[in-house]
Amino acid sequence: MKETMGQVIRRLRREKNLSQEQLAEQLGVTFQAVSKWENDAGMPDISQVVPIAHVFGVSTDVLFGTRDTNDKEEVMKIFDYAQSFIDSPLTSAGLYKKYCALKDGLKLYPNNMILLTGILEAGVSLAYPENDVYDEEHAGAIYKDCIRYANLVISYSPSVSDVLRARMIMVILHSANGNFPAAFSHAEQFPVRADFNVHVMYAYYAHWKRDYKSEAKSCQFGVLHYLEGMANITTRLALCYERMGKYKDAERTLEVLLALFDVIFSGDEIPPPVHCREQGDIYMLLAGIYTKDGDFDRAIYYLEKMVDYDMNVYENIDDKASTNSPLLRSIPHGLYVKRVDRYRQLKSKLTDARFDALKSDARYRDLINVVEAMAPHGEIS
Repeated sequence: MKETMGQVIRRLRREKNLSQEQLAEQLGVTFQAVSKWENDAGMPDISQVVPIAHVFGVSTDVLFGTRDTNDKEEVMKIFDYAQSFIDSPLTSAGLYKKYCALKDGLKLYPNNMILLTGILEAGVSLAYPENDVYDEEHAGAIYKDCIRYANLVISYSPSVSDVLRARMIMVILHSANGNFPAAFSHAEQFPVRADFNVHVMYAYYAHWKRDYKSEAKSCQFGVLHYLEGMANITTRLALCYERMGKYKDAERTLEVLLALFDVIFSGDEIPPPVHCREQGDIYMLLAGIYTKDGDFDRAIYYLEKMVDYDMNVYENIDDKASTNSPLLRSIPHGLYVKRVDRYRQLKSKLTDARFDALKSDARYRDLINVVEAMAPHGEIS
C-alpha cells in the first residue's frame, strides 16, 4: 500500500533520529502540527513542503509519494551513472564525482541500501589517509557523512554482510580520525571466528542434499575468501614489522606468503595476480623493505619479478584464464581480474621515492628503460 505523506514524514523523521519537537523547531512550527501530519489528521501547508524535503535531504516527489523510494531499476540507473565517472587509473577526482552522484541519488531514494553501501565504499576510499585516492580537501566532510550513512545501514539493512561492512568502515575511519572509543565499539561487534561465510553455509546445505559437486564448489569459494583475508592480514603484519624497523621479519613474512602462492598455483602456466594486495604490490613492498635494509641486490631482484609479471605474464591474462589448483579451480572469475594498469602505473611503481637509493644502479635504470621502450607511443610521459 502506498504511504501517505504523514507516514513518509514519520518514517523519514525516525530515520534522521529526530523527535517531533526537533523537527518542529527546524521547520518553525509546533510539535502538535508535526503530530497531526504524521497521524494524517492534517497536511502541511504547501509552503512547508520544500522546507520539509530540505530537512530530510529528499526531493518533494518523495514526500508526495510520486517516486518509489525502492525502485530498483531507477536506482541502478543512478548507480550506473555514478560509475561512469570512474576513470583508469582510478583518481580521487573521478571517485569523488561518483560519491556526489550517489549522494544526489539518495535524495530521491532515501535510505536505499544499494546507494548507501555504494556511498560507503567510495567514501572510505576517499577519506582514509593511506589510500592512493585519498581526497584531503573533502575527507573531513566525507568522514562525517559516512558516520550517518553507516548508522543507517546498521539500523535498517537486512543483510549481515552489509552491516558488518558498515561497521568495518567505521572502525577504519574512526581510527584514522582519532575517535578510538567509537572505533573499538564497532570492532567489538565482529565475531571471534572467521572460518565461516556464506559459501561455507552453502557447503553444509549441499552436503546434506548429497550434492557433492556443489559442496566442493562452495568449499573452493570459501577457500578463496580465506586466502584473500590471510594474504591481506599477512601483508599488513609485514608492514607492521617494517614500521618497527624489524626488516628481516618483514622480508621473511612476505617471502613466506609468496612461497605459499607458488605452492597453491604451482600447476598453472599463468599464475593469477594474487600478489597485488590492498596494501600494494608485494614485489614492490619487498623491494622497498630490502632497499631500507641496504640489500640492493635483493631489492632489484623483486623489482625484476614485478616488471616481468606486469609486462609478460599479465599480457596473457584474458577472460578464459583459470587455475588448475584443486583448491580453487571452480572459481570462474576473480582470481584473474586485471588489477594493475600497464606502463604508466608500472613506471610509477618503479620510480617511487622509496627506490631513490637505487638510482645509481645500472640494473635499476635498465628496468625503467625497458618499461618506457615497451609502452605505446605517448602512454608514458
